[in-house]
Amino acid sequence: MKNAFVKLMIGLLAAMLMMSMCTAAFAENESIHISLVNEGDIYYGDLVTLWASVSNVADGYTIVWEMETADGWVQVGSGQSYSFTVTEANAAAAYRALLVIAE
Repeated sequence: MKNAFVKLMIGLLAAMLMMSMCTAAFAENESIHISLVNEGDIYYGDLVTLWASVSNVADGYTIVWEMETADGWVQVGSGQSYSFTVTEANAAAAYRALLVIAE
């Protein structure tokens, strides 16, 4: 039987998704939106996908995904989406997408 505890933890994960924009000259109308692609209940062992939608940003940017650990933020991927398998170790982690714009 899959552990229902994960449903609660993924709910917290969705609430903890953070948005971060790294650039010295970031215009007001430029933005990044992070969403959880999965629908329904999520359990340990399930594959979760986070998606970043970028608006009003010219070409020349990179999306970097990070996970918060006891040692701080650690890069876990890059690109439009980030997928991971839910485990007890990462179920309550916070994730963020950094929008890095080339100068």
